[in-house]
Amino acid sequence: MQWPVKILLIHPKAPFLKKDKLTIAADCAVLSNNELSSRFKKGETVIIGCPLLEDPDRVMNKLELVMKETTANNIEVYTMEVPCCHAIHMMTMRAIKNSGKSNVDAKYYIVRVASGKIEPYLPGRIDASMIEAERRAHGPLH
Repeated sequence: MQWPVKILLIHPKAPFLKKDKLTIAADCAVLSNNELSSRFKKGETVIIGCPLLEDPDRVMNKLELVMKETTANNIEVYTMEVPCCHAIHMMTMRAIKNSGKSNVDAKYYIVRVASGKIEPYLPGRIDASMIEAERRAHGPLH
């Protein structure tokens, strides 16, 4: 089993980053969707982080180091649908671009809060479900 799993704790040259596939996920996404949690249990490489509770600059810097060192050509990113979580998508896109690698097949997804269903991430799209999930999670704005 892979350890550590937190983006901020992994070493960019860790042996588990030398696989062809890498899953990057928000902490909550792994716990909210059985398919994602089973990947980790099966031994697939999964690294997780939280853009709300962790320093985004440190997460971004670590993702850039990981992208420069990983041999993964297939990268999948999963976050919760809430807008605060979408930073992981943007950070990963930027880290891949900054790595200079052109052979990376990256796919981006969201996990719906109510159903746990996985859907494609559409940059810049915020729907009513996302807003409601954000309100339930963090309360109304004052």
